[in-house]
Amino acid sequence: MNNKNAENHLGIDHPLVAVRDMDKACEDFARLGFFINPRHHHPWGTDNHLLMFPENFIEVISIYDHSKLDLTNEKGFAFGRFISNSIERKEGISLVALHSKDARADHALMEARGVENMGIVDFRRVAHRPDGSEEEAVVSLVMLINSDAPSVSHFFCHQHKPHLVWVEDWMTHPNGANGITCVSYVARESASLAARFSGIYGSQAVSQEDGYLKVQTDRGIFEVLTPEQAAIRFRGVDVPVSDDQLPGGVAIRVSTASLQQASDHLDAGGVEYIRTDDGGLRIPAHYAGNTIIEIYPDCG
Repeated sequence: MNNKNAENHLGIDHPLVAVRDMDKACEDFARLGFFINPRHHHPWGTDNHLLMFPENFIEVISIYDHSKLDLTNEKGFAFGRFISNSIERKEGISLVALHSKDARADHALMEARGVENMGIVDFRRVAHRPDGSEEEAVVSLVMLINSDAPSVSHFFCHQHKPHLVWVEDWMTHPNGANGITCVSYVARESASLAARFSGIYGSQAVSQEDGYLKVQTDRGIFEVLTPEQAAIRFRGVDVPVSDDQLPGGVAIRVSTASLQQASDHLDAGGVEYIRTDDGGLRIPAHYAGNTIIEIYPDCG
């Protein structure tokens, strides 16, 4: 699904899996065969671990200091409070970051297209290197918060020092995983989110395929399914969203260099999973921060 020759402008950078218990979540992801990088802390009271791939990553995020959650930007947006509220609604996918190399230019683009947003968040944090040294990371975010459906919110992520994030030593996973290819949402009406995604990516990137909404980005796709479609799409595992939590994110699909390597690791760890009819592995949400994980062979 990924086009490695694309510019990666606003492609899927990293979904945020928000959890109450960070230590347990990291143990669970490690059991699935993901390498967990060092813990980092944000100034607004959240902390994270990153599961790095060459072109995107999964961020596992939680809260370490509730007293800092209401730190806001100039538009009054509090990132920490958003994550806290998200966890209270439902653990799992809370936001998805989109890749940006110029946050302010991309913010201006969204303003011109009339896409709802909560402005820019500039912040710094300590970044830990594999050798134990530290350096200050500088990041700019553009918060595309969806007031009608907060669980289908996004933000642009501009890493001013990308070498502190894209660290090769962190990209070798026991399950062979090497990239995110799809993030799945469930909504009562999948077409209800078409206008939002069209505003971000342009109408040419948004289509209805087999009855569900598909959004093609420069790095992977978004898909939006109805509850009925999701029950079929994720046959064999529970879909981790209740009717009162709709719309919401439910699944992340990753590619692997070796499906055999991935299945061997799951078998060794006693992880139950489904072998799908189209050649993938589907892991129930309770193994991964209330998020279904699918692993498919790398077609690239």
